[in-house]
Amino acid sequence: KVSVVIPAFNAAPFIRRTIDSALGQAAADLEVIVVDDGSTDGTADLVSAIGSAVRLAGGPRRGVSAARNEGVRLARGRYIAFMDHDDLWEPGKVRRQVDLLDADPRVALVFTQARTEQEGRVVETFPVLDDPEAFLEKAYENLVHWNYIPMSSVMVRRDRLPGLDGSGPFDPRYRLSEDWDLWLRIARAAGPGGVAFIAEPLTRYMIIKGRATERMADLRLEDIAIFEEQIRAQPQLASGDPRRCRATRYRLHLEAGYWLLKEGRRAESLKSLGAAWRLKRASLKPLKYLVASLLGVRPGAARIS
Repeated sequence: KVSVVIPAFNAAPFIRRTIDSALGQAAADLEVIVVDDGSTDGTADLVSAIGSAVRLAGGPRRGVSAARNEGVRLARGRYIAFMDHDDLWEPGKVRRQVDLLDADPRVALVFTQARTEQEGRVVETFPVLDDPEAFLEKAYENLVHWNYIPMSSVMVRRDRLPGLDGSGPFDPRYRLSEDWDLWLRIARAAGPGGVAFIAEPLTRYMIIKGRATERMADLRLEDIAIFEEQIRAQPQLASGDPRRCRATRYRLHLEAGYWLLKEGRRAESLKSLGAAWRLKRASLKPLKYLVASLLGVRPGAARIS
């Protein structure tokens, strides 16, 4: 009934606990599919040693979107749960989501809160929605401005995924924000009642130093591309609420400029910070970062606030 899709790249230190977290779910009809994305650290051998409880697909390095697409292609379940190779689930997560999907055929996607942990310390519970029912009445519109859906918390109906004709649901152009792009397409197609939320931290999102979660500059650049793509496809978003669209565009360019500057990518940071300043000339933050960029100073060293 449920297929768990886990892409894995050089995940040897943590893939076993992730798989155990999936296999330990209180669901009688579940398969776990691990797609090894060209690992060089023995990930495939570790997964193979688990035995028939896990289906392993291998191949060369193709990127996370292609790996997830391969997992979806292999999946036999009515519902598909996505999981990153270093995250964990609380024992009742899958059952809660299955019950919700079984009860309401309108729902295409259901997600949970995630508890973000770093070095054994809880740093955030995400998302916190004051009025989830009202918020999700405009699930797509709100998602355009904020990716409030944690990747490893999602379960979807397989037949509501785009790209099942062979192209796959995840867009291979994106390697860091591919999840947001897919959630947007699902939410837009599903319409009212198509996205549901379980307001409990049933997903544990692990921040591991040096992994993709720290590639913030490239993540924000992909976010800008996805946001602009949505606005082009749905121009009424900009005409209907120009102030909100301007604020989101400003925030994305400011954050991209900050992280590009922090990573020493000066020319790119100048471009993003210049765009942010033009969108909100009264704000001093872009100017502070622009000056730092021109001086070749990184935010971490300059302690810019």
